[in-house]
Amino acid sequence: MLILGVAPAAAIQCVPYAREVSGLNLKGNAWQWWHAAAGLYDRGRAPKDGAVLVFPRQGSMRYGHVSVVTRVVSNRLVLVDHANWAPAGSEGRGKVTQAVPVLDVSPRNDWSQVRVWYRPAEDYGSKVYKAEGFVYRPGNAAAAPRPPVEKVALSRAARIFPADRALAAQTETEAKPAPRREPPPAAVTPATSAQPHPAPPPAAPPAAAAAVPAQPDHSAGHPSTDDLVRVADHLFRPRAGTAAAASDVLFN
Repeated sequence: MLILGVAPAAAIQCVPYAREVSGLNLKGNAWQWWHAAAGLYDRGRAPKDGAVLVFPRQGSMRYGHVSVVTRVVSNRLVLVDHANWAPAGSEGRGKVTQAVPVLDVSPRNDWSQVRVWYRPAEDYGSKVYKAEGFVYRPGNAAAAPRPPVEKVALSRAARIFPADRALAAQTETEAKPAPRREPPPAAVTPATSAQPHPAPPPAAPPAAAAAVPAQPDHSAGHPSTDDLVRVADHLFRPRAGTAAAASDVLFN
């Protein structure tokens, strides 16, 4: 039988969960972690990945509360994982909640006053909680991947602190669309056509004009036409009693 207001045996409390996740070896209730860490672990007012945010006793939190920082978004906004952050008798009582935005609303930005994200309303809860600060785990912890709620939490935080330039700059960066990736250039396949064509052979020089055979020169040492006519006329002159003319004999 389950008595209202009493967590079931399988419920997860915030202290053992924070101890296991952070690796901090601290004892006592959640509100005692701040003083118990003195001399054992470093403490401070600035958020760091892997640190534990300690809440003192207040209101209905008789034992305080501890949350593990999984991602530092800005100097005023962190994401935490914690257990048993829910009103008594509610559905989330005794369960682990991850990637929960926590906003510092202190005037000096010293994380002494915070507001915790309320998922049903998709906004920060209206109640302001007191906080002691952060207990740092030794070494450096890696930040968790960015969850979808981070963008919405940043937008809400910028509305609460419109003069915070860091929040405004981050909100503007989140609102910008991702740069378009150009397709990679096509790979050049090795092909014979990519190689330069061999130059054509040089054109053969034009053939020399056929030599015109030299005409014999009759101007020196050779008889002229008149001389030949006279010789022929003498050789073939008709004898007495012949009526043929010399021209008929020569050109017959």
